[in-house]
Amino acid sequence: ELGTYGFVPGSHGNFYTGDFDLLLTARVFESDRASVLAEIAFGEGDAQTFGVDLERVLFKYDFNDHAKVSIGRYDTGIGYYNTAFHSGSWLQTTADRPLIMEFANDGGPLPTQAVGVSVTGQIPSGNLGLNYVAEYGSSDTIRPNLNGVARTDENNGNHFNVGLFLRPAFLPGSQVGVSVYHDEISDLRLGPSVRLGQTIANAHVVYVGHGFEFLNEGFLIRHAYDQSSRVYEMPAFYSQVSKRFGRVRPFFRYQYINANSGSIFDDIALRQGPSFGARYDFSEYIAFKAQLDHTLRKGEPDLNGLHLQLAFTF
Repeated sequence: ELGTYGFVPGSHGNFYTGDFDLLLTARVFESDRASVLAEIAFGEGDAQTFGVDLERVLFKYDFNDHAKVSIGRYDTGIGYYNTAFHSGSWLQTTADRPLIMEFANDGGPLPTQAVGVSVTGQIPSGNLGLNYVAEYGSSDTIRPNLNGVARTDENNGNHFNVGLFLRPAFLPGSQVGVSVYHDEISDLRLGPSVRLGQTIANAHVVYVGHGFEFLNEGFLIRHAYDQSSRVYEMPAFYSQVSKRFGRVRPFFRYQYINANSGSIFDDIALRQGPSFGARYDFSEYIAFKAQLDHTLRKGEPDLNGLHLQLAFTF
């Protein structure tokens, strides 16, 4: 499997240092409307090598509740998970992200980060709590294959992403939404001139409240080659549920990706399976997670894993 997070492919067990994530914010122009945000992550690769990644850097200006503009490098608003849980593992219940929402530089299939302009805001809708997101930028995704033998440069063109979601006042903590992302990428296996349209549709239903977490997202990734009739349509989803009991939060997650053979995601192919475990919060600053994974892989042996993680914030 993929040799990231300090893991060596094929080994039976490793220790690794998770991302050390710094989040910096400040107001500018002595105004509450204008601010800057920077997220800097120090991450471990193979053989205890470390790199620095500027995950996000944004100039933000809030005209009002209906128009909030961010310019710079942002986490794309494809669905829910990517904007609710940024780089710090502390933020999420599980030890890792669902594979469909894994960051691209760790083998995830989606363009999770981009440079450009993002606009969000509320749409007058009363108690429905309707919001929108609109983005235009450049992703230029490079992802390592999960088998660890190659890297894929998608050579992305400029993208647009639009989404709508509801946060109804009568059910605090809930969110229901859809989004559509589109760009042009290259299949460098066939040459940089071989271009294809990439469209990613998402729908999600989420509830987080009263110690309960229920996350559900479905995706359809469509690749249509220019000047060709070849089309790939690849579905994916994950469902995650957890409930807090005092300091302990047991969780269960099931995920599924069916990437077509012959597509640029053929290293992923068909993968599905459950993850379950628990998070224990020693305090409001320190947590321990234990997670068991069982993944069925098309044409390969099933993959079983035990993931233990200590996360902290300060």
